[in-house]
This record gives sequence, structure tokens and C-alpha cells, in this order.
Amino acid sequence: MLTSFAQDHASHEIGFISGAAAFTTDYGQRWNFKANVGGNVGMGVGLIYYYNFSDYRYRWDQRTNYFNEHFRIRAELSYMSAKLDHFSVWAQENSIWGEKLRAMHGKAQIINFGGQLEFHIVDVIDYGSRRIPDLKWSPYVSIGAMVDYYNPSLTSDLGDWQQDISVIYEKWQVPEAIDVSANFTMSATAGIGTRHKLGEYSDILVEARWQYFFSNYIDGLNAKQDPANKYNDWLLWVHVGYVYYLN
Repeated sequence: MLTSFAQDHASHEIGFISGAAAFTTDYGQRWNFKANVGGNVGMGVGLIYYYNFSDYRYRWDQRTNYFNEHFRIRAELSYMSAKLDHFSVWAQENSIWGEKLRAMHGKAQIINFGGQLEFHIVDVIDYGSRRIPDLKWSPYVSIGAMVDYYNPSLTSDLGDWQQDISVIYEKWQVPEAIDVSANFTMSATAGIGTRHKLGEYSDILVEARWQYFFSNYIDGLNAKQDPANKYNDWLLWVHVGYVYYLN
């Protein structure tokens, strides 16, 4: 009976998203705007799929329950990357330590696969069925989880750090403070966004999403002995997208 109900009342959507991702990692200084928001910014793109618990296009007059009419599930496959530099007061110093920080350059590359549960304030059936012409916006909040494949890199203008670790700032010279091998981790997400009607069978969306990784090696750096190294890497992804209704 449950299988029959899902087949009778579910609806599906596909789309893509793209936007800017601001990385907050061990590159830079905490609470420094350029380090955390304006400097280490890259791009992200993704494919998305939506599972709706209601067939809002053709069964808009058959009500189910509050959950089905306000929640939807989104699956996502996305890629994001950014070049990373040290933006901080320490990197601006005219000293050997400042020079080492300025000479360090990294890159973070991430492939995400996972999903999120969206809560839409506006009834999904009322919005998706297009039966109310003045209902053009559908704001929502979301939470989710991702499996992440990351592949960081690190270079220094002062030389090959793998041959001569002294070219790296001191706190990353100790064992396990640098690990640029590719690996897997997981992450938690929380977002806020809105849809806007574009056509009879399509929407655009705008979303801001915070993503917190369960690893501190997304950028390849993890100075465990540093008291200031309190949090794992995270990012803020602001993106726009296009959604097409399959049924």
C-alpha cells in the first residue's frame, strides 16, 4: 500500500545549480573578512534532483498531509574548488614568517554527493500546481548531509616544501600538520533559499548554504598543536539554479 501511494502521488524534478563558494580553512586569520569571505572564494556547480511527496501538477485537489505538502527531498552531485592564500595581519608582516605565509598557495577541490530535506513555508501543491497566479515565491530552509571526496594541493614560492619543509610556516612543519592526499569525509549542511516561478514547468532558485566538514584536511593543513586551530574546514555556498518539472 505504501509503495502504491508513493507511485500514485510522487512527483519529480531535475535541475542544475552554480555559484560562488567562500572557503573558511586554515588559510588566513579567524574573523578576518578577506580570509573568510572575500578572499578564498571559488566556484561550484551541481546537478540536482527533487522527490516530492505530492503529485502537485495533476492531483492538486487531492490533499494528503502537512508533511507531504511542505517538505521535499533534494539529491545533489556537485563540484567546487578554490585557490587558497593567507589573508591576515601576520601575512602582511615584513618578516621571514610573513614571507613564508605569503609564499604558501593552496587549492581545495571537492566532489559532494548527498541530499537535503527542504521545508517550504508555502504549500508545495499550491505553488507547484500554478493554480494561484499571484503565488510566485516559495521560500524554504534545509538541512542535509553529504559524502565528500576532497583533493587538496599546496605549493610555496620559496621552494619545494616536500624536499625542504623549512620553506613552510613553522606550525605546519610538524608531522601530520600537512596532508595533501585525496580522501573521503562527510559534511553537514544547512541552508536558506527561495524558488521563483519562471514558467509553467520551471523555476529558478537562489540559495545560501553552509557546509561543515568532518575533516580539517580539506585544504591539506591541520596544525593540531595550535590552540587557535579549533574548528574543521567549512564553506558558504551562494548559488542560483534552474529546476524543471518532470511531471
